[in-house]
This record gives sequence, C-alpha cells and structure tokens, in this order.
Amino acid sequence: MDTIIGERNVDERTVVSVGKNSPADIAGISVGDIIISVNGKKIHDELDWRFYTADEEFLEIAILRDGREISIFLEPKGNDVGIQLSPLKVRSCGNRCVFCFIDQLPKNLRKSLYFKDGDFRLSFLYGNYITMTNLTETDWSRIIEQRISPLYVSVHSTDEDVRKRLLGNYKIPPILEQLERLSKNRIQFHAQIVLVPGYNDGDVLKRTVMDLLRFYPNILSLAVVPVGLTGHRKNLTHLEPVSVELAANIIDWHYELRDSDERARKILQLADEFFLLANRDIPNSDYYRDYPQYENGVGMVRYFLDSVENWDSADFPNSESLRIALITGELFAPILKTSALEKIEKLSNCEVEIIPVANKLFGGYVNVANLLGGRDIIDAVEKFHGEFDLLVLPPRVIDSEGFFLDSINLDEMKRQIDIETISAPENPNYLFETLKHYLM
Repeated sequence: MDTIIGERNVDERTVVSVGKNSPADIAGISVGDIIISVNGKKIHDELDWRFYTADEEFLEIAILRDGREISIFLEPKGNDVGIQLSPLKVRSCGNRCVFCFIDQLPKNLRKSLYFKDGDFRLSFLYGNYITMTNLTETDWSRIIEQRISPLYVSVHSTDEDVRKRLLGNYKIPPILEQLERLSKNRIQFHAQIVLVPGYNDGDVLKRTVMDLLRFYPNILSLAVVPVGLTGHRKNLTHLEPVSVELAANIIDWHYELRDSDERARKILQLADEFFLLANRDIPNSDYYRDYPQYENGVGMVRYFLDSVENWDSADFPNSESLRIALITGELFAPILKTSALEKIEKLSNCEVEIIPVANKLFGGYVNVANLLGGRDIIDAVEKFHGEFDLLVLPPRVIDSEGFFLDSINLDEMKRQIDIETISAPENPNYLFETLKHYLM
C-alpha cells in the first residue's frame, strides 16, 4: 500500500467527514470540528480516538469549534460514532539503511513512494514494518497503555554492530532490550529479517533467529526475506543479491531448525523467493499456518496454487473464441504457466497465453509482478497487437486512481495497446470469477 501522509497544516484531530444520521451527526458534530477529549481523555489522533471510544456506551466529547470549546454527549451504535478524522501526519524514518528500497527507486514515480515512514501507528493500523529506532518515551507509554498490538518490527540482526551497519545509524537503542520491553508488557509483534549477503547471513542469521525465538509466544511470526536490489544503486553501497546456492543453504538450515524446535516450526517462514530461486518445492499450506506475512511475500505462491484448485467452471459462458493474455513478472511466470494456464483453458475453453514482463523500470533483481510499470507492460504487449481480446494485469499494479508506479494511466495504456484490460483481483480465489464476470 502507498503510505497515507496527512496534510502538515491540518490537525490530526480534525473531523473530515460525518456519516449522515450517524450518532455524531444527530449529536451535532460537524466537519471541521476538532476533537479535544473523550470522557476526559485527551485525543491526539485517530489511534487515540479508536482506543478511547471502543466499547463505551456513553461518550462526552469535547470539541473545538470557531475557537470555542463545546461539550457534546452521544451514545455510539456499537463502536461506530460516524466520524472520520484527518489522516495521520506520518513520522519519517531516520535511518540510512544500506539496502533501503526507496533509495533505489528511479525518478518520476508516484510521489508518495519516496516517503520513508517509520511511524509505529501505521505499523499497528496497516502492518507497515518499523525499526523502532525513533520511539520516544511518550510513544512507549502510549503503546503500553493502549496495548497497541501487534506491531511489525524490522529486526534484521540482533548483533548490534551488524544492525547498526545495516541501518546506517550508530545511535540506535539495542533491539533485544526493546523487544524484551514489548514482551514484558504483553505487546505482541511480527518480525522480519531482510537478508543481505555478507552482512546478516551465516552465523549472524542463525544467532538472530535463535535470539528471536525466545520471545515466543509474544513473537507471532518471523519471516526471512531476500534483499531487493534495483538497477538504480549509483553511489550506494555495493550489495550482492541472494544467490541460488545461498537460497538453497538457507532453506536446508531452516527446515532442520523447524524439525528440531517447536517454536521455529510455529513461526519461522521463508519468503517465496527463496524457494523459486533454488528451484525447490513450495511448502504446503500447513507451513504458512494462517499466512501472517502474506503481504511480505511469504506464502503468496502457495495460496495461489491452492486457489487454482478451487476454481469452478459453473455457469461460465461459451467463450471458445476468446483469447486472454495474463501479464506477470518473470519470477512468477513459470508457476502461472504450470498451474493456472491449463486450468483456465480447460474450464473456460478460452485460449490463454502467459506474458512474462521484464522489469526495466527497476532493473537489477526486481522481478515480482506487482512492481511492474505501465511502460514495460506496454512494450511487452504491443508486439501482440490484435492477437488478444482481453489483457489481465497482476493485482495492485495500478493504484485507486488508475495509475501505474511510473505514473502511466490505465486509460493511456488501453489507448496504446487497443486491448480491453482488467486487473486481476487481489485474492486469487476470485480470478476465475473475475473472468466469468467480464464475459457475462
């Protein structure tokens, strides 16, 4: 997701919408009012608002309107008061990570992509990963008092020297002490290790994982993901990608640990890319449990493979003459070809082709489908002019306004390639349903 960045000149307590006939509307709260307190508790932002209004049968809300403080009394319907506050003014990250993906972005992408957020509130609300290096004592008090849990923590290494080098920040608090503080206060967390060869692999990785396992069950999941390197690293520290050999070694080591340690078996998972790189079998669904790090690229392939098995051809219209092109990245193309292509053709009688698109926008070793730019897709498809009736894009390659990462608009793409184009649903269970809906 793109980070939500609030306007700097707008108070985070400002009411930006009021639901018609909602408790807030009936009580007289208006757009532009500023929430000062709820039942005597001071409000700073949406997080405070959620916490202090939850499960309350009666609310006394102090608001600021036209310079005057007014008290409003209302009874919420469940937890729904009917107002929305101004977006959070997101706190930025103060680190200079050697592997930071944002530092490797090409120019002229969507503006919000260049913002480095390090806000614990977004970690709780949206699952964004934070390093916790910028937490103040006020933040800690709030996390503990409001039980802001779970958080998503980028650990990378429990060796402090290694972690400081990775984060490019030598004034950071010890991560194990911070995690101990979370755990003591029963704040649960998910953790990730971005694996950077030459920095936190080998014995450093093994020690980090063992250090983190001791926080079980307050650590809910632990993912190891390979570093992402683009072709835009000029003047940045030279880094090596995860090799096929290293990926295979990590897979073998982590299976041995999972076999010998019940905690590891419950929480330790590797990103899909390790298995694809090493040409190893994707683990079964039991490995991923409830897919806690799906958004981190852990389990997406298995979820897709299992979804294919559930596709049903019932009520699919006659479509023998329809030609469909499925766009994907180079990494996922082999999976798509061996799993979905035959199933779609068999169930629908359509003619289907998989078109893997090289990611020239990012270059380097970025080859996942949802980071494809519009121009790269256009270049890959133009040579097939007139050959397809429908082009299916990967999920999330366009934003809510129809723009690709490189700011090309979907309508612009349709004009250039002259092919009806739709986006695949985020949940692969509904991909076949989406195709059926298009044909109805």
